[in-house]
Amino acid sequence: MHKRGGRGNSIGPSGSRFTTLSALEDRDGGRKDRKDRNTRRVSFKPSLLQNSGGVRRRMAEIAIRSHLEDDEDMGDMPGTSKPEHARRKGSPIPRKKFGNLMHLSKSPFGWYQISINNGHRYSKEELVSVLQNAIVPEHLMPLYWRCEKNYVTFFVDDHRVAERLDGLDRSLQMPDGFRPYLRIRSACPMTPINDQLKGRMQVVMAKRYNAQTKALDMSSFHTDPDFKGIFCGIFRTPVMAAAIEIMEKNIPELVALNLNNNNISSMEAFKNAHTRLPNLRILYLADNRIPTATHLIALRHVPFVELVLKNNGLCGRYKDHTQYVREIQRKFPKLRKLDGEELTPMIHFDVSEEVPVMPQAKASFLCDPNGTEIIRQFLEQYFLIFDSDNRQPLLDAYHDQAMLSLMVPPASQVGRLEKYWRYNRNLLRQNVDDNIKLRLLRYGRLAVVSMLAELPKTKHYPRSFSVDLTLFTAKMIVLTVAGLFKDIDEDIEELRHFQREYIIVPAGSGFCIRNEMVMITVASQPQMRFFKKTIEPANNVQLNNAPTSHSPGLSANLQNRLQVSQPSTSAVAAAHLQQPQVGVDEAIKIQMVQTLSAQSGMNIEWSKKCLEETNWDYNHAAFVFDKLHKENKIPPEAFIK
Repeated sequence: MHKRGGRGNSIGPSGSRFTTLSALEDRDGGRKDRKDRNTRRVSFKPSLLQNSGGVRRRMAEIAIRSHLEDDEDMGDMPGTSKPEHARRKGSPIPRKKFGNLMHLSKSPFGWYQISINNGHRYSKEELVSVLQNAIVPEHLMPLYWRCEKNYVTFFVDDHRVAERLDGLDRSLQMPDGFRPYLRIRSACPMTPINDQLKGRMQVVMAKRYNAQTKALDMSSFHTDPDFKGIFCGIFRTPVMAAAIEIMEKNIPELVALNLNNNNISSMEAFKNAHTRLPNLRILYLADNRIPTATHLIALRHVPFVELVLKNNGLCGRYKDHTQYVREIQRKFPKLRKLDGEELTPMIHFDVSEEVPVMPQAKASFLCDPNGTEIIRQFLEQYFLIFDSDNRQPLLDAYHDQAMLSLMVPPASQVGRLEKYWRYNRNLLRQNVDDNIKLRLLRYGRLAVVSMLAELPKTKHYPRSFSVDLTLFTAKMIVLTVAGLFKDIDEDIEELRHFQREYIIVPAGSGFCIRNEMVMITVASQPQMRFFKKTIEPANNVQLNNAPTSHSPGLSANLQNRLQVSQPSTSAVAAAHLQQPQVGVDEAIKIQMVQTLSAQSGMNIEWSKKCLEETNWDYNHAAFVFDKLHKENKIPPEAFIK
């Protein structure tokens, strides 16, 4: 029995504890020469554990190798081009050899950028001279020359010149022996849109415009000789927008426009072209880069009769030519010729091309003209009391079982309406249970008027009111009124918009409010502009300023605002309160003066003066009187009879 750890425990023939590869090969019958088995294999890979810094060096080597293999900008190196000669990851970098030059891919824009490393050490004339001698017989014309840091950059618009420069590699040598490195890539200069460019564009467009046919030829626009030293590529949306601006100002009668061969891929600059160029009917867009028919959506309102789109990407996206024609014709129904071919007119309904005239908008809608007088009287007297210092008289206007709810939009939509938020019964509010919703619904005229009395003091503007009378019967009236008002505060007055819907039912000899829904929002910008332009000037009509006391007869008449059976001082003139009053009969004027005098307590002279200054608008005169009276601006002699 072998001792533990002795040579007898070895497995291999050499006594080692491990079997060598050669032993396994011998066991399988493979024989190799002993000299070959004893020869050491040479490897240049350093061991990971060669020394204490071996792991770090190995990791650095892997990182460098990975960086070199993953470099995606190899197309910019001399003699390579990403589109046609893409190098597989890990493959060796191709080298240029004499007589076997790799060709520079052709730029879709026709422009190439040349960068020279350390070119700043030489003057422009010296560099151009060396480059020109190296590419003879080609003629070098550098454009947009610029020095930046250690680089010199310029552009050429000739593919043969760019290809010759790309083939120089390191064979180019300066007089001092330095061999500069050239980098050539497809790129076009970014010309700023300034007055100089627009002026040059206008000169070129005037030269290319045919006044007899009203046609403008802008094909290959950037290649025009008058653009010497300036790149004017109308494939850029800002440049095309500047061109359309020039057309709009100088040739609005333009009928035909040729934009062939301009590398155009986007038509965003043609938005609203149907209004800026109203006579445009023919457009050539051949030999461009429009990818899909969807990119023509900016032209959908232009009534084209002829269109040329051949040699664009969109032409190859259809199964056959018929489908292509059908799709373009569907987008432009009036098209008669496409790519030079006459089209068969589309079958469509014989609808008149005249734009239908929309009915004239009305400020108010009245389902029954018989309700005009009652509604006008109601609105006039209701809001006079609502805007007064005491809203308790509104108790007579509501039914014993009246209900009222108030709603404001979310604060994220219209800003904060803190004064009304506690009464808000907007059902879209989150985390509001049924008990709170029920509590926010005011039931009974005492609860309704109590809540109305708690609301901020207001000032409504009847000239902004729009009224919709949707139901008018002997048993029910449904009415919606919307308009502008101000929250009157000690420091500031905020403009608001309201909409109130009333359900009015008979009560005794008159009517009362059975249900009311109120919505309050912040006035929008158009509403504010309307207020400043129309409402504010009309409310600046002022009488002579002087302090006085309120006439006792006015508030007494307002408390019976809905009692139609009782005589009303405003009912006589209510049928004649249209705004504005033009050509009012003298008898009606006398009646209106007497009515205003009875309502306001003013004498006949001042009542007539008030109506004359408001163009015989009774509603306006009444509101102006109420406003000026509250501000103590009516002199005492106005009430002396």
